[in-house]
Amino acid sequence: MRRVSLVGIAVVCAVAFATSLALHAAPQQATPDSKGTPKVAGKWVMTLEMSMGTATPALELTQDGATIGGTYTGRYGTFPLTGTLKGQAIAFSFTMNAEGQSVAMTFMGEVAADSQSMKGTASLGEMGDATWSAKRQK
Repeated sequence: MRRVSLVGIAVVCAVAFATSLALHAAPQQATPDSKGTPKVAGKWVMTLEMSMGTATPALELTQDGATIGGTYTGRYGTFPLTGTLKGQAIAFSFTMNAEGQSVAMTFMGEVAADSQSMKGTASLGEMGDATWSAKRQK
């Protein structure tokens, strides 16, 4: 009888030890950095509502903490962009060459808490102001 008790205790200890190892080896989910900066790196599909109509450009963003970079691809080509994140607030800009003119494009907005969408307003130089939204591409 005593032998069964010792074997039972040994089995329980082995299972507890294996469970502990598995829990410590499990991968951790990505979380915002210590300042709460959301993760925006990746591909995005944008809807840009302007007085002259709607456009659906693409964004490909890179991120280094609160600094973002990447490209904006639309009707007139692909242009490098730079910007920042402060909490949920995002701002980025680039200069676009459209029909022989340089146009400064400035976007400001907010990233959703789940980092799957964002929206805001844009200043499109002589083309006026616009509203925009973007969804993360899957």
